Order: sequence, then C-alpha cells, then structure tokens
Amino acid sequence: MTSLQLQETLKKRIEQALSGMLLSSQEGESKEIQVFKQHLPRKTKSTSRNPGNTFYPCVIVYLDEGENGKVKVLLIVATHDEETDNQGYQDAMNIVEKIMQDLGRNPQVDGRYEIQEEPKWFYNEQDNYPYYFAWIETSFEIPRSLREDVEAMI
Repeated sequence: MTSLQLQETLKKRIEQALSGMLLSSQEGESKEIQVFKQHLPRKTKSTSRNPGNTFYPCVIVYLDEGENGKVKVLLIVATHDEETDNQGYQDAMNIVEKIMQDLGRNPQVDGRYEIQEEPKWFYNEQDNYPYYFAWIETSFEIPRSLREDVEAMI
C-alpha cells in the first residue's frame, strides 16, 4: 500500500462525503465541490470563453510528508464568494466540518489506512477576497512492506 493509493482512496471518500453539497462558484452559479490530488489542474488560456474551466469550490488532497509508515496529509479547502459581506469563509468552514465529521465517524480509510493523529483544522486569516481557504491536517498509518532478509535471519 503506497501513499499514492491512500491519496486516491481519500479523494474518493471526500467526494462521497461532499456529494450533493452545492456552493457558490466563480461562474456565479452553485456547483458541486471538486476534489483534486496534490495540485489544481492547469487552466486553459481563457476562462472567459470556457467558464466551466474554474476550480472553486474545491478540496485538494495533498501528501505533505511521510516517514516510517506514517503519511501526513493536508486537505486544502478553497471556496469562492463575491458577496461583499465577506462571509465566504462560512462555505470553507462548512466543508471542513463535513470532512471532520466523516473522518470522526470512521477514522479508517478503505479498511487499510488508519488515522494516527486527531485531525486538526486551520483557517487562513489572510484577506484573499473573493477566495477563502482552510485546511485539515492529519496523519495516516500505511501498511509497510515486510523485510525480505528477516526470513534468512531466523
């Protein structure tokens, strides 16, 4: 089991947990939350001719670091809200809450990856209007490979 398999499985789990949740998008319409692995896709040259080529709201499943069968994962939440009341942070926090509840109900992912540390959330307090960012930090244990030379030592 690799970190990349954890990332793919976690992506699917988050998509399922957020399914049906509609939020404000850059197109000015409500749309479902997209989930990406590691980075946002590259934009095409003109989003004005192709307004469907926008990514917000989204969650990015980011592999941050790993050691000794433990992988630190960041779930980066990004939303877009052009309302002037500056309350778009609520969309980001609603996504965070939904993911935190899902992980709390079932801290094992795909029956193979166990959460090692209680997930923590953070909110980006910088003013990035009309974009709002938050993230969840957690660590998972991934199954480790067995050493081949151990059998010879016995």
